[in-house]
Amino acid sequence: MSRSLPKLYRRFAYTLVVLVALSLSIQHANAQLVSYESDDGWNLGVTGAIPVFFNLSNHDDFRADGNDQFSTRVMSGFNPGNVTFTVTAPEQNGVTVSGVFQINHHLQGASIQNDGLFEGRVADIIVAGDFGSLNIGKGLGVFQSISIADAGSGMGVGRFAGPDAADATLGRIGAGYTYANFNPRVIYNTPDLGGFGLSIGLINPEKPGGGNVNRITDIETPAPRFEAQADYTFGFDAGSLRLWAGGLYQYVDVVSENFSYDITGWDVGARLNAAGFGLTGSYSETSGIGSDGLIGLGLDSPSGLAQADMDGQQWYVEGTYDFGGFIVGASYGEGIQDGVTNPFGTFSRNTNQLIMGFTRLTVTDNLTFMAEVQDFSSQAQADYNAFILGAQLTF
Repeated sequence: MSRSLPKLYRRFAYTLVVLVALSLSIQHANAQLVSYESDDGWNLGVTGAIPVFFNLSNHDDFRADGNDQFSTRVMSGFNPGNVTFTVTAPEQNGVTVSGVFQINHHLQGASIQNDGLFEGRVADIIVAGDFGSLNIGKGLGVFQSISIADAGSGMGVGRFAGPDAADATLGRIGAGYTYANFNPRVIYNTPDLGGFGLSIGLINPEKPGGGNVNRITDIETPAPRFEAQADYTFGFDAGSLRLWAGGLYQYVDVVSENFSYDITGWDVGARLNAAGFGLTGSYSETSGIGSDGLIGLGLDSPSGLAQADMDGQQWYVEGTYDFGGFIVGASYGEGIQDGVTNPFGTFSRNTNQLIMGFTRLTVTDNLTFMAEVQDFSSQAQADYNAFILGAQLTF
C-alpha cells in the first residue's frame, strides 16, 4: 500500500513556518508554582500539566477489508494530564521528609467517548539528607529511566498502537528503550558526588505469563527485581555531558513447567548539550523482555511463556537545536526482538522502527505548542505515519 509521507512532510514544513513566525512575536511570562507554607514550616506544592494532541494518522492495511485506515483524533500523549501534590515537613536533625502523590487522566479510552482513565502513578515518601535520598512507595523505576527523558516523545506522542488506542501512548517504548514503569519500589539515590550519582532499587517483580498460564499460582517471583543506574555529568563552558549505565535482574520460577529463568538487561547512554545543540544516544540489551519494551509482557504461546526465550535490543539517537524558546529536533530508534511466538504470528525476528521530527514552541512559561511527524514500521504492528499538533499547559 502507498503511504502518504509527502503530504505529512508538507504539513510539517508548513507548521514549522507558522511556529517560527509566532515565536518572533511572543513575549514570555514568569512561571509560577502553586504553593502554600504554614506558620510551623510545612509546605504544600501543587504542580501539573494538561497535554492535548490533535493526531492525523494513516495505518496500512488496518481496515477489515484490508485497506488503509485514516483517522483524526484528539488524545493524550506519552504523559497524560496530571496533577502532583507535594507535602514537605520542616527539616529535623538534617533530614527532610516529603510526600508526593500524583493523579493522572487520559483523554481517550477504549470506547473513545467519556472513557478516559483516571489513575495514580505516584505515591511516594522521599527522605532526603546529606546521605542522599530514599524513595519509598510507588513511582518510576530505575532501569532506562534517564533514556526515557528524550526531548521528542517525552513531551510528545511517539509510538501508538492504532487509531483508537486507549490511555497514554508509548513514546519510544519498544522503539528505543525499555519502560521503567510505575511500580511499588524502594530506591536509594546517592548525593551528588562531584557529578557522579548512583541509584539502586528493589522493585515489585512483574509476573510474566500468557493466556494459558495462571499468573497467581503457576508463576512464582519470590524476590524483588533489582535495578541500578550510575550516571556522571560534567560541565564545560558551552554546556554539559551526561553519561550513564545500568542494569536489571529478576528471577522467575514456572511451577507447572518445572523450570526457572532470569529477566536481565543492561544499558548505556550519553546526552550532550552545547551552545543550543542537544544530542542523545541510548542502547540496551535484554533477556526476557522483547521488542515491546515492557517488563513482564505476557505473549501467548502453547506454554504461555514465550517471553522466557526473548532476546531484545533497544536503541535510539536524537538531535535537537534550541533557538531560544523554539526547539526543533529529529530522532530514529529501533526495538528488536528475537526468538518468540506472539499474538500476531510467529517471527524469528521483529523490528520496530520509529522516525520522528518535532518542534516545541514556548509561548509563555506555562504554555507550549508542539508539532510532531512520525513514520513507524514493524512486523508485529500495522505500519503507519502520523502528523500531530499539540498544546500543553504546565503549572
